[in-house]
Amino acid sequence: MTLRALPLLMVLAMPVAGMAGAPDVTVTWSPERIVLGTDAPVTLKVQVPAGTGPLHAAASTGTFASNRVEGGAVRLFDWRPPSVRYPQVAVLLFWTDAPAADAPPPVTVVRLPLVGLTELDVATAAGAHVEVEVANRRFGPVRANGRGQARVPIEVPPGVRQARVLATRGTLRTDATVPLDPPPDSPLAAVLTPPALPSVEGGWLLMADEAPLRASDVDVVAEGAVVAPAPEDTRTTSLPSAVVAPAAEDLRATTGPPAGDVPRAADVGAEAQDVLRVRVIPASGAQRVKVRVRRMDRAHAAPTEADVTVLSTSVTARAPEAVDTWRSSYFLLAGGVFASGANSGPSGGVGVSVLTPWWRHRVAAELEIGARTATDGGPVDARETVHSQVVALPLLLSVRVELFRRGAFSLHGRAGAGPVPFFHHALSSDFQGEVKESRVVGMGFVALQAAHRFDRWSALAEARGAWAPVHTPWLDSQLGGLAMYLGMRFEP
Repeated sequence: MTLRALPLLMVLAMPVAGMAGAPDVTVTWSPERIVLGTDAPVTLKVQVPAGTGPLHAAASTGTFASNRVEGGAVRLFDWRPPSVRYPQVAVLLFWTDAPAADAPPPVTVVRLPLVGLTELDVATAAGAHVEVEVANRRFGPVRANGRGQARVPIEVPPGVRQARVLATRGTLRTDATVPLDPPPDSPLAAVLTPPALPSVEGGWLLMADEAPLRASDVDVVAEGAVVAPAPEDTRTTSLPSAVVAPAAEDLRATTGPPAGDVPRAADVGAEAQDVLRVRVIPASGAQRVKVRVRRMDRAHAAPTEADVTVLSTSVTARAPEAVDTWRSSYFLLAGGVFASGANSGPSGGVGVSVLTPWWRHRVAAELEIGARTATDGGPVDARETVHSQVVALPLLLSVRVELFRRGAFSLHGRAGAGPVPFFHHALSSDFQGEVKESRVVGMGFVALQAAHRFDRWSALAEARGAWAPVHTPWLDSQLGGLAMYLGMRFEP
């Protein structure tokens, strides 16, 4: 393919692009003149009609900081040019989600001229002042050394293939035109959308180049999918942009039989299109689709790939719930109990939960082994001092019911009861001496538990109210009370 040089007027024009079928969509960018090698980011402002959904972006070269922006009539994209310095055209694609599964998405094509930054070696008379003119811009002057060599930094827009060299020494003046080495071809822009292809409906391969394309201009090779051209009514006309591509009649279509037996795109007609759209449908059982796109007249290919999403199908009758399994988890709680008198103290417990298949896994049976202690000490009267300690080991069976869930957060109610063995040790300073006793009492409790899930782990916070009075000849205590716990749950 032979490309004509791009007029400088087009390079310096105000950057504006529009979306086919959506004339209210415009794209502008800053800075307007993009020089490679300066590493300066480019901000693209995309103005869309009210109510437009998420806007996606892809580029033939360079990188987007974010390739999806939502909300508002103006969407801002940050794009960083490639690190190379030779002139080229960056082809950017902006599109919204397809209106239907069998309809291609509307696309905006923006072609950014990237000005190359290089140095031109000039041989002339020793001591001469050298200037270089490229596309009506002058660079220099640079003084040639004693051997008549000068190196002039220049900026070359894409499509420019020659430079004018002006050398002056005294009254002598030289004016010559020199050819510039042709840079490598600019890459194609190719993207699969949506990023996760539905296994049945498939998605779309979008392709664009510096100039409009025919399907016979490109070679599309798909792995794990079959490809088919879009219907004729999805063709787009050439869009306004800051770079004017060669006319359609200047394009040469290279035809020939495709090599191999992999699926390839078919020609959709002789008319060149600003955006080529190809339907991509994953093959049966495919988990990943890979597509390679290559211009028939170029050696390099633009690869793109996407995961395959298997979407569940809707049914009219309610299917049997596949929740006939029992799942176990383990939890740890630590905190304290607040009760009247000297009955407050630290408390905690470890336990196991068994998630039942009832009510869609919202009901769990739990067994908890806890530890609870309370200490009292001080003078009873002028002659007697008593130190008393109670250690209890509750063994509680409970039911936990999920009351609310949103995302990773859930709220549960718990209620249970069980035996509480306790041990009482009291030491008196008078004639009574030491007292040791142990008993078993009952405990009942209700609790409200909040959980936030992190993969297999969940952070827990629980407020619990319990009732467990104790009465012996030596002890009158309350092992229940209001308890606050923090903890973790783990599901293997």
